[in-house]
Amino acid sequence: MRLRRKVCLLGAPGVGKTSLVRRFVEQRFDDDHDSSISMAISKGELQLGEVSLEMMLWDPGGDEASAQYHRSFISGASGLVFVADATKPRTLDHLLEAQTKGLGFTGSRPSILLINKTDETRNFALSQAQLDAAKAFPWHLIQASAKSGDNVVQAFTKLAELMIETRKATG
Repeated sequence: MRLRRKVCLLGAPGVGKTSLVRRFVEQRFDDDHDSSISMAISKGELQLGEVSLEMMLWDPGGDEASAQYHRSFISGASGLVFVADATKPRTLDHLLEAQTKGLGFTGSRPSILLINKTDETRNFALSQAQLDAAKAFPWHLIQASAKSGDNVVQAFTKLAELMIETRKATG
């Protein structure tokens, strides 16, 4: 069976959304990457058993993270990837605030919270309290690094598994 699904990435500018997509889709990392200035849509594919899943990854550009929470951006998404930067606690606080205010629109959509830049262990700045607060929301928390590639494929694979499970449950 072949499925095609829209996946939206959400998070503050500079958290590494584009780098995570590039690592997943192209298996590479670019140190000289500039912030995205417009919407980019990339295609990532995974084979899970007899299901071939084509993920259309919507990676928003621009400087204003709140624009990502408009219903028009998330409309039609089958999965959401929330991204925070492990070296900038405010990026996780921003996502937690958005979830608390109901701006994440997760609903029944499968979602993951991807903590990026975990390779920067000397600069890891998230507190245990923040991580515990993040676990209270309906997303799967995964720590990863676009730079080293650690857990990036696993994160998108987990989201794909959740999307397939949801599809089976809803018919």
